Amino acid sequence: MMRRSFISPLLAAVVAVALAVPAGATRPATPVREGLGIARILAPPAGSTFVETQLAEGGSAAAEGDERYPWIYERSATDRPDERTGRQIHVVYLIAAGMPDDRFDERGFLEDSARSMNHWTRQETGNLQWRFDTYTFPWDDPATPEVDPVQVQGIDVTTILSDRSSAQLNSVDLVEAELISHGLNNPSKRYLSYVAANAGGVCGDAWYNFSPLPDNFDGQYSDIYLYSSSGCRARDFAQSATQPSFTETIAMQEMVHNDAMVPMVAPRNCIVSPLAFGHVCTGALWASPSLDPESTDVMFPYVGLPLNQKHLDTDHLDYFRHPFPYRDLEQSPYLESV
Repeated sequence: MMRRSFISPLLAAVVAVALAVPAGATRPATPVREGLGIARILAPPAGSTFVETQLAEGGSAAAEGDERYPWIYERSATDRPDERTGRQIHVVYLIAAGMPDDRFDERGFLEDSARSMNHWTRQETGNLQWRFDTYTFPWDDPATPEVDPVQVQGIDVTTILSDRSSAQLNSVDLVEAELISHGLNNPSKRYLSYVAANAGGVCGDAWYNFSPLPDNFDGQYSDIYLYSSSGCRARDFAQSATQPSFTETIAMQEMVHNDAMVPMVAPRNCIVSPLAFGHVCTGALWASPSLDPESTDVMFPYVGLPLNQKHLDTDHLDYFRHPFPYRDLEQSPYLESV
């Protein structure tokens, strides 16, 4: 379990976020455990030119009937047997009671989401990618008369049709409890959940460790809320396995929060607001996304841009390959060299 943080109890009760709400909006306090707080990502403030410009450009929203691959990703309510050892990120599709089942798992959207994030990560780092949990299955092309099964390796997705309502699955502590009740609590895995729920102004959230120490850090649970505010664009999925979009901006930031990024001691940690700490920004400009030069960083507090227009610590001064004596994302046990 996580080392207890040296941060004061007052700071430990603060929440870091990826948001879809106007600056200054608040959200009920959520539990903090073992030095962990909740980090969230937001959509740009209502009425900002930043979000209006992006919305006008259109995105890659999932279209009805859009099937990404010729095979069907058969559902599993459990984590399938592992194909390799070591740390892995396991993808979950969690559907709250009464919310739409868009079949994003069977239709290949979650496949493209994970693979496009790795494509982006390889481009940004030059040699690293995330260790996603996979499974391999035989597939027979129905377009050919003969039996010609081929081995297909896909992202392993666990699909949970929950009996809990959207309001009972709208924060990472609630999602974690639901996943644990379904046996998803392997200490060697992280769980990235695409949640069919509405978290209001919050686009996604994750457990975040306040300690800057480089040992034993793992937030383990991170979420994307597919039916939150329209400003989140949380259902604007990757267009392909190499073209990440808005959904992936949310997912990438929350996964990185699990690695305690951005450290509280980073030069540009956005500590100007309880809503924004754990991210990067340029002081008070964080509330005016179109003016902040950090708005293209994936760890900026607001979504605002698709992942293919975001960057990973561009000048390497805050959280990736930086020169300072605190934890670095490159140390993550969930990244591997390629």
